[in-house]
Amino acid sequence: MSKLKLLVDECTNATLLSALRQMEPALDVIQVGDPGAPSRGTLDPDLLIAAEGLGRVLLTNDRSSMPSHLINHYSAGRHTAGVMLIRRGFSLTRYVQEILQYWSTTTADEWIDRTVYVP
Repeated sequence: MSKLKLLVDECTNATLLSALRQMEPALDVIQVGDPGAPSRGTLDPDLLIAAEGLGRVLLTNDRSSMPSHLINHYSAGRHTAGVMLIRRGFSLTRYVQEILQYWSTTTADEWIDRTVYVP
């Protein structure tokens, strides 16, 4: 049973990424543009394909277009390692707690083709 690995897209606040890394150094998390991650400017459909290939749950703030990209992704017969869509209006602490709770209580296998809103 493997732990979740995350890929954070570039439209997600960098403060959240820093807080996740600080609160749980064992969390395997990379951001678009990091070594081993897709390059900055990668379009959402390609980002979904990259996250799938890397076996990483995509953490995104893009609630407007990502759901339709997901529909197209699944319609093409593709899969995801999971997707977390960040809702607006909550504290940084709440986001970090929720994401780390998923990380500590679920396995990567439980996230295949799963999409959740955080929190």
